[in-house]
Amino acid sequence: MLNIDQFINELFEGFTPKQRKVLAGRFGLKNGKRATLQEIGDELGITRERVRQIEEQTIGKIRAGVREGAKELINLSIAHLESVDGVRRDDEFIKEIKAAISEIKTKYIDQKLHFIFVTAGSPLFHKEDDSFNAFWYIGDTEKKRFLDFTKQITQFFKAGDKNQILREKTYLALCKEFSSTHFLSVPKHFGVNVFGDVGLREWPEIEPKTIRDKAYLVLKKHGQPLHFESVAKFINEYGLDKKKAHMQTVHNELIKDIRFVLVGRGMYGLKEHGFEAGTVRDVIVSLLKKNGPLLSGEVVTMVNKQRFLKENTILLSLQNRKHFKRLDDGKYNIKEA
Repeated sequence: MLNIDQFINELFEGFTPKQRKVLAGRFGLKNGKRATLQEIGDELGITRERVRQIEEQTIGKIRAGVREGAKELINLSIAHLESVDGVRRDDEFIKEIKAAISEIKTKYIDQKLHFIFVTAGSPLFHKEDDSFNAFWYIGDTEKKRFLDFTKQITQFFKAGDKNQILREKTYLALCKEFSSTHFLSVPKHFGVNVFGDVGLREWPEIEPKTIRDKAYLVLKKHGQPLHFESVAKFINEYGLDKKKAHMQTVHNELIKDIRFVLVGRGMYGLKEHGFEAGTVRDVIVSLLKKNGPLLSGEVVTMVNKQRFLKENTILLSLQNRKHFKRLDDGKYNIKEA
C-alpha cells in the first residue's frame, strides 16, 4: 500500500515555497487544521483570489501524477463507494477508508486522504453547502440517483402521516433498493433524534428547539403522562438541552401549551394521546354525553383513564347536585339547565 507521507513529500518537491504554503494550509497537512483563503492570503501578503488561483493551478499540475501514484488507494476508495451505492457522506467515507488501510500510520491521515482524493479528482467530491453535508460520489449517474432519492424521501416525509412515519418507520420501504439508509445523513434537512427516529429536522420530534418541544418529545416517547419533575429529568438525561432544564421552567412551559393536558397534581399527558383538557367536572360531563347515564364506579373507572385522581375526589365532583343527578336506577346523568 502507498506510503502516504513519502508520496506527498515527493509531490511537494516540485513546488515553490508559496505553492507549498497554499496547499499545506488549505488541506491542513501540517497541523490538521484547514486554513481559509483569507488566513493564507494574509500570511503571504496576497489576495484571497490569488490564493484560490494558486491552489487550483497547483492541483491541476499534479492531478495526473496523483492518479497514477495513488492508483491502488483510489481504486480501493471507488470499490468502497460502489459497495454503498456510489455516494457516502465525507466524514463516514474517510473513516471507512482509514479502517481499510489501518496498517498505514501517519499523522493527520484524514487531511492527507482528503488531499489525495481531491487532487486526483477521483472519487468526486461535493463540498458542503446550505443543502448538503460534504459527500463523495463515483460519477454523475450515482449523484443523480442520490438526488432523486432525496427528493422522493423529502416529498414522502412532507406528505405522509408524521406519527405513522415515526412509529412504523414507513420511509424504509423507499430505501429497499439501496444497501442502507445512509443517504439520509447527507441532506441537511433530514435529521435523527436521540432515540434514532429519522425525519425532517423541522419536526419537533426530530430536532426540538424549545423546552416545550423537548417536553413534548419526552412525553411522546414515554407514551404516558409524567410529572413535570420527571419530564425535566428526562430532558437532561437524554441530552436534549445543552443547558440543564429546570423543573419550574418545564412546568411553566407545560402550562402554556395546548398540546399538554394536566391530568393530576403536577402530572401532564399529551392531548394527542386522548387526554382532554378541563376540570374533573368537565371530564365527567364529556363522558356522560358520550356514554349516557353511568354508575358511579363506571364514572370513576372512565375518569381515571383521563386523570390521575383519588376515587373520593371524583365522587365528590359527581355528587354535586348543581351539575349531576342520581337516577332511580342508581346511575348518574347530567342535570339539565
